[in-house]
Amino acid sequence: MTAGIAHELNNPMMGMLNFIQYCLKNTSRDDKRHLVLLDAERETRRCIGIVRNLLTFSRLEREDEEKFKKESIPKIFKRVFNLLSYRIEKENILLTQEYSEETPEIWVKISNIQQVFLNLVGNAMDAIKGSKEKEINVTIRPDGQFVLVTIADSGCGISPEDLQNIFDPFFTTKPAGQGTGLGLSVCHSIVKAHGGEITCESEIGIGTKFNISLPIGGIEY
Repeated sequence: MTAGIAHELNNPMMGMLNFIQYCLKNTSRDDKRHLVLLDAERETRRCIGIVRNLLTFSRLEREDEEKFKKESIPKIFKRVFNLLSYRIEKENILLTQEYSEETPEIWVKISNIQQVFLNLVGNAMDAIKGSKEKEINVTIRPDGQFVLVTIADSGCGISPEDLQNIFDPFFTTKPAGQGTGLGLSVCHSIVKAHGGEITCESEIGIGTKFNISLPIGGIEY
């Protein structure tokens, strides 16, 4: 059912995005409709992201769609932060990064791992919305035959009851209409498919920390 819904939605959503982008190109920035079109483009991209998560969850993406390649994890994060730069600046988020110079490039499916980091950082940004101190810290360092990535936030935290379920499909702590419950499940699947591990530590009112370990040599290349 999940795969069927995703495939049925994918083509019309892409068509809608193309139509919106066509209208944007032919609408002056001074036109009040331009901002409306930008909102429509953003929300359509969000829907397309949900569809992509559904496809990943259903495991119907072609196995040969992306190959393992050697890449720098800091470079992937740089792209993630570029994608989120507007929101980071708008919401006055203090972003700190600690990268060990000894961290090697590793074998990954780049877009899949980027999706994991984008989802986790996005969740962290949601978690700190109501916090006085809006901080997100990312550390990357070698750890034996793995690279260890830690994403920590100063947000609201996750209750012990919810913490044990966060990687379950369709489980979400977000209000109705604000989350599909697939994001962390997809992250878990992608990390596992790379031969890695993802864990979470959290404390209510203190914040949340995700630890992702990825093998340096990958599992296939």
